[in-house]
Amino acid sequence: MDMEKLIKILRGSGVLKLLPRQLKMKLKSRGDFERLHRLDWQENYNRLMARVQPARELSTQREVCIVHDWMMRHGYYEAACLELGVPYHVLDLTSSDWVRKVEEDDSFIYFLRPFVLSTLGRTVYEERAYFLSHVLDRPLFPGFDSLWIYESKRRCINWLEHFRVPHAKTWIFLSAREALSFLDTATFPLVFKTDIGSDALGVRVLRNKREARNIVKACFGKGFQSNFYDPRDRNYGQILFQQHLGEVKEWRVIRIGESFFSYQKGKKGEFHSGTKIVEYHVPGEDLLNFSRNVLERMGMNAVALDVFEDVEGKFFVNEVQAYYGANEPGGYYSGDGKEITLDVGQTIEMMVHGEPGRFYYQQGKWLFEAGDFSRNAGCNLRVKLAFQEKGEPLPGYAA
Repeated sequence: MDMEKLIKILRGSGVLKLLPRQLKMKLKSRGDFERLHRLDWQENYNRLMARVQPARELSTQREVCIVHDWMMRHGYYEAACLELGVPYHVLDLTSSDWVRKVEEDDSFIYFLRPFVLSTLGRTVYEERAYFLSHVLDRPLFPGFDSLWIYESKRRCINWLEHFRVPHAKTWIFLSAREALSFLDTATFPLVFKTDIGSDALGVRVLRNKREARNIVKACFGKGFQSNFYDPRDRNYGQILFQQHLGEVKEWRVIRIGESFFSYQKGKKGEFHSGTKIVEYHVPGEDLLNFSRNVLERMGMNAVALDVFEDVEGKFFVNEVQAYYGANEPGGYYSGDGKEITLDVGQTIEMMVHGEPGRFYYQQGKWLFEAGDFSRNAGCNLRVKLAFQEKGEPLPGYAA
C-alpha cells in the first residue's frame, strides 16, 4: 500500500494519534509529509470559514492586509475581520514575486502570524516581517520584537536575561567541548531543549551525565531530531541546558491590550506543555501582578507568558509567545479527562466560576468581566487592539 494512503487511513481512524512519536515521524518521513499536514490545515480552515457570520455592515473603511500562513491559521484573522466588519485581503509573501506584491500594497495594518514548525519556515517569515516593518516601515501587528523571539528558546532566554525576568537558570553552548566540560560539574536532573519546537517535542529531562553526553554528541554530530513536522529538521551546532525546577505548576497568562486571561496547564508524565489539558483555576492576584509587571518591563501587550510556580510560590517565566495554542475545538481536555466541547471559532482562555471572560487592571485592582473576549484564538481582540493603537478604535468593547 502507498505510504501516503496508509497514513490517511491511520489518521482518519484515529489510530495515528495513538502511535509513539518516533513511529509517527518515521511514517511521515516515508510519505509526502508537507502535503499530508497541509490537507489537515486546509480542512480546519474550511470548517472555520464555513461557520463565520459576517457583520451586516462595515465598521471602518480602512482595509487591512492579512499575511498568508502555510498552516492556514491566518483564517482566524479573516474570521475576526468578517465578524468585526473590517475589510481585508490576504497576501502570500512566500511567492517568488513577494517583494513587488508588498511594495504595491498599502494597507492600514499588516497582521502576520509566522509559520514556526520548521527552521526554514520561521526564517522565511521572520525575513518578511523584518522587511515589512524595518525596510518598508509598514504597521506590523504584532510588533517585530515579539515575532523575533517567538518559538526560539535561545532568543527568548537572552530576552529574559536582558530584562531581568526571573527564569530557570540556563546555559547555551556553541561548542561541544564547552558543553561536555560543563557536564563534569553539573547538577542533575537537567533539562535539554531544542531551539525550535512546541508541545515539549524538543524537551528532554536528563537524569544523569551519560544521558546528557549522548545528547551533546547528537547535537554536535548529525543533529538532534525532534521536529514532528519536518523529519529533515535537526538541532545541531548548539545546545541548551536548563535548571530543573522540580515539582511546579505551569500557568499560561495571555495579555491582549489591557485584557488578561489565564489558565493552568495540566500535567501528563513529566511535562505540562503539549498535554492539551486545560484547568480553569482562578489566577491569584500575585500571578496577575507578576505577569503584568514583566510585560510592562518588556513593553509587550499582545503575547502569552508560560509561567512556572514552584512549591514556594515563586514565579519563573518559561517562555514568551507572540502566538500560542489557543483552546480551540478539537482535542483539549479538562482536568477530569473530559473533552472540552466548543463551537468552531469559539475560544475559551479563562473561566471564573463557570463563566468565560477576562481580567483587567483598574485603579490598583483586578476586575473580572464576563464575556466572549477570546474569539477566534484571540484575533478579534487583536484586531481591536491594532486599530486602537492606530488611534481609530472599532465600535464595541475595547481590548
